[in-house]
Amino acid sequence: MRIEKLREFIVENELDGVIIAHKPNVYYFTGSAPILGGYLLVTPDEALLFVPQLEYEEAKETSCVPVEAFKRGPELFERLKSFKLRKLGIEGRTSYSAVQNYREKLNVEEFILVDDVIKELRIIKTKDELEVISRACEIADQAMLAAIEEVSEGKREREIAAKMEYVMKMNGAEKPAFDTIVASGWRSALPHGVASDKRIERGEFVVIDEGALYRHYNSDTTRTIVVGTPNEKQKDIYQAVLEAQRKGVAMARPGITAKELDIIVRDVIKEYGYGDYFIHSTGHGVGLEIHEWPGVNQSDETVLKPGMVITIEPGIYIPKFGGVRIEDTVVITENGAKRLTKTERELI
Repeated sequence: MRIEKLREFIVENELDGVIIAHKPNVYYFTGSAPILGGYLLVTPDEALLFVPQLEYEEAKETSCVPVEAFKRGPELFERLKSFKLRKLGIEGRTSYSAVQNYREKLNVEEFILVDDVIKELRIIKTKDELEVISRACEIADQAMLAAIEEVSEGKREREIAAKMEYVMKMNGAEKPAFDTIVASGWRSALPHGVASDKRIERGEFVVIDEGALYRHYNSDTTRTIVVGTPNEKQKDIYQAVLEAQRKGVAMARPGITAKELDIIVRDVIKEYGYGDYFIHSTGHGVGLEIHEWPGVNQSDETVLKPGMVITIEPGIYIPKFGGVRIEDTVVITENGAKRLTKTERELI
């Protein structure tokens, strides 16, 4: 089905073929994930996955299309040249040097981007994909619970992150979906405050943002806690984010645009008087990549549909004071949205 969609694109645009090289896309269309990378060639008549010799044995066991090995670049280009790819479909992220190689070594005369057809396919998750993503979210929840238990005065942020990553792997994750964020005190106002050697102190916010990579699919969740008793300002900031996040989950549904959802969430933060401190988008798509389509932001007009998986993650970040973010991965259903990450959201 997925390969056939590429073939339909090839016929509609009168292409000689399409080359896919971005690793998540190669996996999506073939079921194989060569560590050193591979090149999926789809023509009107056939589909072949070309991989380095080192990857051949594993690729032929996992790929749903025939696999050929190459030892060096010249050998690959010589083989590709035999397909006479004068008009070629490529991904938008194809490097300039690769385009030049295609032009000079394969005699390609015209390039057409295939991004739209890939986005159309990948943005809606299948039942099988949702099962894998759900498991990735369960693993993330297990890691989050371990982190909450581990957080205490005097602990280094890196220690918390290490415990989480251990729990992820012990529960089946390949690795963290991204560099684990544990940001305490003034660092909690850094949206991307990757765990450092800072020791956690009493009375501080601690933002924990993590996800698990499981069978090539990602999860993403954030919780914020306070070590000790929160003060009134901390409670107010937390309540603003919690209300915004809950409203976002409640309002996410088929028919609403990603932009409209962003506005709904952002307006709650504004009502609390913290609009200037919500400095990123409300969320993003999650799947084979930790950030994919749609973007839940002020410019994405994508209409949400059942099967889309997104994050809803409002945050408030006040420099030199601290910050709060609450995030869940959710799937759009027929009549609303379902949280796939389920760790308690109340202030701990």
